[in-house]
Amino acid sequence: MAVDTVERRRIVLQSEDRRIDVSLPLDETLDDALVLSGLSAEGRFVAIGPGGFEVPGDTECEDLVDGGLYALIDREALAPRASARSRSHDTLSGAPRVDHGARWWMLAVSGLLLVATFAQGSTDPLLRLLTALILVVGSICGAVAWSRGDSGAGVRGILGVLAPVLLSFAAGVLLIPAQLVASAHLSAASGFLAAGVTTAVIAVSARARPMRAAAGTATILLVSLAAIWGLALLLRWGPAEAAAVSLGMVPLALRALPSSLVNLPEGYFIDYKHFMTARWTVRGAIPDSVGILNPARVIAVVDDSSARLIAGTVVLSIVAALMAPLAFLRAWPSDPFVVSGGIALIACLGLALLLTPRHTTSRILRWLPRAAGTAVFLVAGVQASSAFGGDFQVIGAVGLFVIGLITAAVMIPISRGASSLVWSRVADAFEWLAVALALPAALLYADALSLLRGMMA
Repeated sequence: MAVDTVERRRIVLQSEDRRIDVSLPLDETLDDALVLSGLSAEGRFVAIGPGGFEVPGDTECEDLVDGGLYALIDREALAPRASARSRSHDTLSGAPRVDHGARWWMLAVSGLLLVATFAQGSTDPLLRLLTALILVVGSICGAVAWSRGDSGAGVRGILGVLAPVLLSFAAGVLLIPAQLVASAHLSAASGFLAAGVTTAVIAVSARARPMRAAAGTATILLVSLAAIWGLALLLRWGPAEAAAVSLGMVPLALRALPSSLVNLPEGYFIDYKHFMTARWTVRGAIPDSVGILNPARVIAVVDDSSARLIAGTVVLSIVAALMAPLAFLRAWPSDPFVVSGGIALIACLGLALLLTPRHTTSRILRWLPRAAGTAVFLVAGVQASSAFGGDFQVIGAVGLFVIGLITAAVMIPISRGASSLVWSRVADAFEWLAVALALPAALLYADALSLLRGMMA
């Protein structure tokens, strides 16, 4: 009779008065080991691994050292000592330690440094290199300090790591000499790459899992932007063309974020061994079933995915708001394909930023893209005003009058309790068209047809 064997991890749990040998499957966690050993008080013990560092309770046994000794420290025993130390510290200092808004001060000082650095406009390579090195050291040290000090990935944690990311972007810009012909392109690509490296450091050094997940998503997006600007440099495109292609990727990325952030094996969704009757291929492996779901693990996955979604939405919204003036506020060429591509890009980008947030209930995820879409339409209005001159006021008045009529016509059936399903389907159709046509419109606006003509010639 054949016996199925399951690979297991053997560890030793050493508490103050007990020594327990545990053998667990690789997909179980350290908290499961505590439950099996009878030490099931949630969050009571701190596990110290063989290397002398704290091991989180949600660490899977696959990542533990086989045969390793894990010391358990009782938090309840440490609490009176910690309170005594804090009381003695307060007595010696004369006042309790108060947070005076250090994160806001750090962000304000970083902003002033950025303004002073770029307002200086120095072309001395040695001065730029020295300033860049100082900013690199400050950004890395700040990123590690704040990411290790914060225990969550909320607003406090984001404010703590935002200043180092901005400083690293400035350092990447200053590393490129101003005398180069394509210094603007190289500076932008280098700045995005430096910011991506800083977020990667945060993803490695952060203690909280949601912050690590958010920093990882920001790293992917920033490195992708650096690749877009580098590719635009190879294609001899200007900054406006590179910004246009970056804007064309925003609707696609926003639409793809919710479906690409939950990184789980296939066995978490369907018990294939129970329901599957035939293999996909001859040598196809059936995904392993997860078995009994642990609520703590499910909550951790949801928190990580939410952090990734928020980080990706924030980065894409900021990119859309900052790239729009660079892409559109310029003298447009007389090529009708370029002009039509620019108009289509403005329409697709604005519609995608306004309609995509309908699928979420979070205020941050709803209003950040809408604020970015408002900025895009404001930029479009400024560009149209400069293009049409004095006639733009008449066109704007007519447009506002038409919008008022449409709003009044829509409000009447809504006030009478009419169903919004039809309007939702219409909005879905426009959203799909905007997401599908944004990147082709960006390529048209970047004059990709001239590039194709040159390649064919």
